[in-house]
Amino acid sequence: MDLRIERLDQDLFRSASDTAFNFSLKLYATYGPFYKEYVERILQLAPVEDPRLPIALTNFTMNPDWKALQQRADSVLGDMEAQRAEFELAFERLVTFFPDRLVPRIVAFNSGFNYGVTPTDSVLGIGVEWFVARGSAVEAMLASDVFPQYMKERMRPEMLVPSAVKGWLQVHYTKDVRGEDLLTNLVEIGKVMYLLDALLAETNPAFKFAFTDDQLKWCEDREYRVWQELISNKQLYSRKTEDIDRLLNDGPFTNGFPRESPGHIGEWIGYRMVKSYMDDNENLTMAQLFANTDPRNVLKSYKPR
Repeated sequence: MDLRIERLDQDLFRSASDTAFNFSLKLYATYGPFYKEYVERILQLAPVEDPRLPIALTNFTMNPDWKALQQRADSVLGDMEAQRAEFELAFERLVTFFPDRLVPRIVAFNSGFNYGVTPTDSVLGIGVEWFVARGSAVEAMLASDVFPQYMKERMRPEMLVPSAVKGWLQVHYTKDVRGEDLLTNLVEIGKVMYLLDALLAETNPAFKFAFTDDQLKWCEDREYRVWQELISNKQLYSRKTEDIDRLLNDGPFTNGFPRESPGHIGEWIGYRMVKSYMDDNENLTMAQLFANTDPRNVLKSYKPR
């Protein structure tokens, strides 16, 4: 596989000084429908055919904050060769599991902190500024009510590939389980995390879950107690939105658990359930796992430590 990362961020910032204002048309020709997605939905500037769009893009690239952040992305990420190699290995592995599935075109952009990961039908878009702000002057400028500290902690290069691949899998490898019970939701995200773990086998597991190392250890040391909390409160078959959101929504910690716990702890429990199931059924393929529509089959194998 000859995978590459296309740099819409650099192409835009380098070309926006074009006084003829035809750079937008050139970018549209290069990036196709994703460019329309970028200027209209991600940056929310103007329709791609609007003659005012080049001026709006120029203003964006000349904004001192976005310009400084782009310069930091260029400095920290460089040519993104390290990330490119990780993506290439991950998608090579994905093709071995699902030979008929699409490998996305990967496009890096600067979203002005609107979107970190944007999977479309055929493109995996990545907002580079989300993965370089940690430790920069811009980090201190990010409002804490919008960007709490746990989010800022993730704004580093090591999080780019696992966050992006996870986003692609969540969009393209899961079914809609809205309205289903908590167990179904746990198993569905558990499948994604199990596949992500296989695709990024060499990556620190904490990065894949967006945990700190201490939070991951907390989960590993207390797996049985976390599980007991779920079943003692009889939440496993709950269809209540608040019960599902409590375990799967992001946050500094999971409500109902100690503050040392990570947010979205349900992703980890789901992963542990699916891993136990696959360990018990070594002949199952990844495709067969994702075709399994009965989460209770997975539950039968789970023996929390």
